[in-house]
Amino acid sequence: MGLKYTTIVRNVKYSRIEINPSGEVRVIVPPTQNPGELVQIKQAWIRKKLEEIDAIRNQFNGFENKLLLNGDFYEVIEGEEFSVNPKFKVVILPEGNLKVLKRWLKNQLRKELDFKVRLFASIIGVKYRKVYIRFQKTKWASCSRKGNLSLNLMLTALPESLRDYVVIHELAHLEEPRHSKRFWEIVGAYYPDYKKAETELKKYWLLLEWNEIWKSLRNV
Repeated sequence: MGLKYTTIVRNVKYSRIEINPSGEVRVIVPPTQNPGELVQIKQAWIRKKLEEIDAIRNQFNGFENKLLLNGDFYEVIEGEEFSVNPKFKVVILPEGNLKVLKRWLKNQLRKELDFKVRLFASIIGVKYRKVYIRFQKTKWASCSRKGNLSLNLMLTALPESLRDYVVIHELAHLEEPRHSKRFWEIVGAYYPDYKKAETELKKYWLLLEWNEIWKSLRNV
């Protein structure tokens, strides 16, 4: 059975293939390239990625309407007073007010990362300027040339160990801006299991793209 894909022709230097969380394959090519040839060459890779997406979707089917928080799924129920119960994995939300939840998530992340960024920056031996927490469309975090860190509010969905990895990863960019061999040596010195962390981050990104509560939080 042939692979279904959408062709996008742009004035790009290099062709690329993108697969979104819904499994849609997009082939971006310059006007001079035949997209079918690229798909044929990358067919095995594309099928593997689609199988990985299906496997994750099947594993977590039914969790789309639960809040992903600290690596666990929380039931969100309406109640009189806002509270989060880690023991029973329940969030009580007054009148379904997502603004209250978003504010709480941001405050929790700010408290944790203000400490973690200072700690890891000191250990690695780098200096940063400011830390911003906001929703980001395509990245867990980013580091500007001026030394400012932008951290995605969706980091609260991750286990703490993965949040540590993201912070270390971005701070390492203050030593080496590119994803060069030296960069990964720096990261590996402080987070040896970084390859596994990268794989886990891709899984969690898919889960968040499918998650109805996190989709709603983006819009409040």
